[in-house]
Amino acid sequence: MEKLLDIGQWQGFFIYGAEYGNIVEGHEAEFRLFIEEFEDDQFTGRVIDWESLGANGEVAAIKGFLNDDFISFTKQYSQFHTIDEWGNCEAHSDVSGHQVFYEGRYNRETNSCIGTWEIIYEIEHGPDYTIEQFTSGT
Repeated sequence: MEKLLDIGQWQGFFIYGAEYGNIVEGHEAEFRLFIEEFEDDQFTGRVIDWESLGANGEVAAIKGFLNDDFISFTKQYSQFHTIDEWGNCEAHSDVSGHQVFYEGRYNRETNSCIGTWEIIYEIEHGPDYTIEQFTSGT
């Protein structure tokens, strides 16, 4: 069976979406993704968002799969982070880390991926309602 993804380091960037406001929207943040295991179209590893707007250098765990050219993975942080409309990032150690959901397309010829990401988290919960916050990007 052909190995579709290389085990090792991948470099890329993500872009913040409109939910972040005019100052943050469109800003790029560089990351390094380390695929440590790839078997039966499933992979695991870790990712580091390099320090920049909203990125703090924290290591997050990744887990995902590749099916033909469709790639999907989650990035799990150990702490919850928020970014205000001015691009200031704050870590909240008293709140469980959030997940980022990625999906996109893998191009075998260029050995690259492009796609979208989203974060959905609960900001308030009552007996008859739940309020969630949604952010996204590419």
